Amino acid sequence: MGSTPNESDSDAKGAGLGAWERRLWQTTDVVIGVDEAGRGPLAGPAARLTRPDSTVVAAAFAALSQDDEVLDLLSRVNDSKQLAEQQREQLFQELTDPKFKKRVIWAIAESSAAEIDATNILQASLSAMARAVRLLELGERLPESHVLVDGCNRPPELLHQGEKWTRLSQRDLEARKNQQKLSQFFASVPSQSKGSEHEKPKEVEAVIQGDGRVPSISAASIIAKVHRDRLMEAMDREHPAFGFKLHKGYGTEAHLQAIRTHGICHEHRKTFGPVRLLLEQKNVDICKALAATPKRSNTEMGLAKSPPKEGVAKKRKAKKR
Repeated sequence: MGSTPNESDSDAKGAGLGAWERRLWQTTDVVIGVDEAGRGPLAGPAARLTRPDSTVVAAAFAALSQDDEVLDLLSRVNDSKQLAEQQREQLFQELTDPKFKKRVIWAIAESSAAEIDATNILQASLSAMARAVRLLELGERLPESHVLVDGCNRPPELLHQGEKWTRLSQRDLEARKNQQKLSQFFASVPSQSKGSEHEKPKEVEAVIQGDGRVPSISAASIIAKVHRDRLMEAMDREHPAFGFKLHKGYGTEAHLQAIRTHGICHEHRKTFGPVRLLLEQKNVDICKALAATPKRSNTEMGLAKSPPKEGVAKKRKAKKR
């Protein structure tokens, strides 16, 4: 996990495939790159750990052909964060162009704000990555595939029995924020390895900074980023008061001020620091627009109940002890 190829990345990328792909193509039928977008925001689908939007988007990408046209496309991809919006859009159009059908495959999976709040952002992101790989529908080719994941963690649901999902030690995990949930996740990984052994890739490899070093991961990062940005633009039309189109759900001052003024909507991650603190300080409430939406009631959002009286709160604490 996380090995370093002998070839130089720059030389390999000049040939259209990164060093990891070139090494693996010699012995592996399918090489899959996986990345995510949206882990940091306070709202929207997810994909990093410090910001407040809701949805995380994961994407998986694999080149099934090494013809000149595919290699040329892969030679031009890069980490989505290093590309201008117009460049990302152009590459997204090329990567998903029907002319590449059966030569490249890709899939997208999302983790909602509700899933993120129910588990944690890391677990939700890894689960979305696993779903994206399975959505490629490789069938009998999946057990022979090699998955390259950006970062230092591997989706537990894709691992075989006994494999470690992270390169971090338990001490490292517990030093992180949200340590209780992360340590529980770490302890429960074996039971989360769903699916039979033949439904999992041959190997899953974590590549630190892979989105800038491995073209297949770069391609996945572009697909995830553009898809998520489009989701946030659609969300902006549904909830224009928050300015999702501008900040994409990240915790800018303008976004935080909008929350103070209008409350939160169902796309906000209530467990993320800035939103959680504002809720605890009773500075915000459910937004009026959401309260009027029949499909998501205040009770479903967990914001309708008034805080318990002091005596009741003490009794609850005593029971927990």
